[in-house]
Amino acid sequence: MTVDYALIFKNLGLVGLWLLVIPFLFITLLTYINRDTKRYLANGCGINSELYLGWLGIFFHEASHLLVALLFGHHITSFRLLKRPHPDQTTPNGDRDLTLGYVNHTWNQNSWYQNTGNLFIGIAPIFGCSLVLLGLTAWLLPTLFQGILALTTTPLSLDWENFREALTGATDPWWHWLIALILAINISVGGFDLSQADFANSKTGLIGFTAVITAITVVLTLFQAASGWLKGIAAIILVLSVVLTFSLVVSVLANLLVRLFLQIKWH
Repeated sequence: MTVDYALIFKNLGLVGLWLLVIPFLFITLLTYINRDTKRYLANGCGINSELYLGWLGIFFHEASHLLVALLFGHHITSFRLLKRPHPDQTTPNGDRDLTLGYVNHTWNQNSWYQNTGNLFIGIAPIFGCSLVLLGLTAWLLPTLFQGILALTTTPLSLDWENFREALTGATDPWWHWLIALILAINISVGGFDLSQADFANSKTGLIGFTAVITAITVVLTLFQAASGWLKGIAAIILVLSVVLTFSLVVSVLANLLVRLFLQIKWH
């Protein structure tokens, strides 16, 4: 068997770009923008404002952690999907109690499946809240949802024309747009900000995930069967990119509206 090392490294580069780099960029941007939004809220309206203006997002954030932890067989020791912060109290670690929700879990350190699951548990809120936003759009703004759906049904040939027509020809009532905007901002403010603990938890599963996709890519390339694998990954990531771009737009809008509100308040 002739080994084409150039092709192996090329395919590994593509898989790494699609499954690691692109999701990481979206996750980093969403976390940065929504953390900035929460910082403005806390400084301008007090720490409880994050709870009042982002309670729905906080709920889905923690619920995403919880559901994925259960999916990977982790043992849930305690959880609160929503709680009020108590800055005047301290946690068992000696830190101020500023958490708005939590999911504590343990796992079998010798289980590859459970260790790798930490990667997906840590980043679960990004995808969970994105799915909630899509569901919200399908419910309140079906015309816009059909436009988004048109993009995802042909991921290797994005249908921008149908998407543009969905935006310009939307017939949904104005109050549907208003309700959708209010709920979307609430979900963005409370849901997309991954904590340092979330990132640290994800790192423990990154090695196992990387090892698996590397092994699969190398083996399929050696047997000249990597084409379907690469096309499948490309299609999934394009669909994911459309969904996360939608979440990013909502997050930027929420950030701008919070900044505008505080500018008016301060002046």
